Amino acid sequence: MADRFYSVIKGEQMTHLVTEGSSTSSEAIELRVSDSIYTTKLDVILGLEAIVNYLKTTETSPIA
Repeated sequence: MADRFYSVIKGEQMTHLVTEGSSTSSEAIELRVSDSIYTTKLDVILGLEAIVNYLKTTETSPIA
């Protein structure tokens, strides 16, 4: 199994500007998904929602 990397340039929100690849693109914002652990799209979406909620409610560093 392989990892999938999803990246976006800082400040972008358009879905067509998200890149997907099998290795890092070293962008400011990047997500690595292990397809040997997350086997469905729903699993990934639920994990992303948990991260977004954490950033909104808990994170206190300047990125928040």
